[in-house]
Amino acid sequence: MRTRMRRVASFVVLAGVVLVVASCGGSGRPQSTLDPKGTYAHKIQNLVVPVFITAGIVGLIVFAAVIVAVFRFRERPGHEHTPKQIHGRPALEISLTILPAIILAVVAVPTIKTLFELNQKPKDPLVVNVIGQQWWWEFDYPTIKGSDGLPLVTANEMVVPAGRPVRVNVTSRDVIHSFWIPKLNGKRDAVPGRIQPWNIQADKPGEYWGQCTEFCGLSHANMRMRLIALTPADFDEWVAN
Repeated sequence: MRTRMRRVASFVVLAGVVLVVASCGGSGRPQSTLDPKGTYAHKIQNLVVPVFITAGIVGLIVFAAVIVAVFRFRERPGHEHTPKQIHGRPALEISLTILPAIILAVVAVPTIKTLFELNQKPKDPLVVNVIGQQWWWEFDYPTIKGSDGLPLVTANEMVVPAGRPVRVNVTSRDVIHSFWIPKLNGKRDAVPGRIQPWNIQADKPGEYWGQCTEFCGLSHANMRMRLIALTPADFDEWVAN
């Protein structure tokens, strides 16, 4: 009995250490999903928090039921204890089917609503064509012309005005990549031959880092990007220069 309790205690301590170590990757990191800095990222955060709490409560109930079952109905010499069977009790079986369905339905409503909001085209956006290729990002501004009459193009750095929505059209020239700036919105795959529209917006001026999240070859880990949000006046000056 003591040996078993020691094993349980060791498992609890180990689980606690794992949770503490995992929590070290929280907000404040350059690519943290827990530190939203834009309108669309806040929408995701507002969905993640209640869903995570709901899943946590369900998880605790399940873990508690498993622990009770393991200890109460474990096989012991001279103490055979077969748990009461619930087969043939329609009311209980139906309840155990309907309750998860209700929980999933409650979670599905805000999830679908958020998905539509994230994909809805904003009013008066800055349009940027995002082209992924091994192993860098090209940002093409089709509505902004340079002195030579050609569209403005940058590499690995996207410059945008803070507070204005940006409509990015994501695609690829070679293999599948994935465009992701965690603090501004979720991921969008860059697929050859397909245009994937997506929205990002930075609330305040600053630098926001992103990463290709679809393995695309030997230098996948180096396929980073940086979004620089400027005040509208500074953005106009950047364009003029």
